[in-house]
Amino acid sequence: MDVLLVDDHPILHETLRVVVGSVAPQAQFHGETSLGGGISKARQLKDLQLVLLDLMLPSCTGIDALVQFLKVLPRLRILIISATEDSDSVRAALDAGAVGYLPKTSNPKVIAEAVHTVLQGGTYVPPQALGAVPHLKTPITLADLGITERQADVLKLVTKGLSNSEIARQLSIAENTVKQHAHAAYRALGVSSRTEAMVVLAKMGIRGDAQ
Repeated sequence: MDVLLVDDHPILHETLRVVVGSVAPQAQFHGETSLGGGISKARQLKDLQLVLLDLMLPSCTGIDALVQFLKVLPRLRILIISATEDSDSVRAALDAGAVGYLPKTSNPKVIAEAVHTVLQGGTYVPPQALGAVPHLKTPITLADLGITERQADVLKLVTKGLSNSEIARQLSIAENTVKQHAHAAYRALGVSSRTEAMVVLAKMGIRGDAQ
């Protein structure tokens, strides 16, 4: 398994190398300091499971770095690491295709949790973003909200960042059926978009690898 960090701060490289090693001892950790170098390295790695991507790189800042990465390698799982922590930035990253968002102010325990979550197929959403979605009483399950088993299957694949067409192939159903299940589940969750659903599911503790 390969994990790639794209960030221009040497201290962060050493910190994340240790954290990734504690979460996934079998992982080979790679580091690059520029967007171009990161994309080039990602193309070379045969078993790349996760990219940790800073949004403030010297040659490309903001969400454009994520967009460019996914344009070249659209199936990559990318966890954003950023000094910006506001909910709008988190939503923008998830909308653009990231599977998680990790503030640089996070302590090592939180970083380890985030890396573990995304390596297991889930989505990591920082607590700062959770207040932007409808309040949910806990404990609560998808079934409590009237979400069917098939709708739950679709939602769990949504948290893994799969597109509607990919979900359709995995569940052996029509893409239009995926959309119908997703929209019905969104209504039950009280949200109107895939990103809001991902945030609510994270608040509920539901990940793509959950049974």
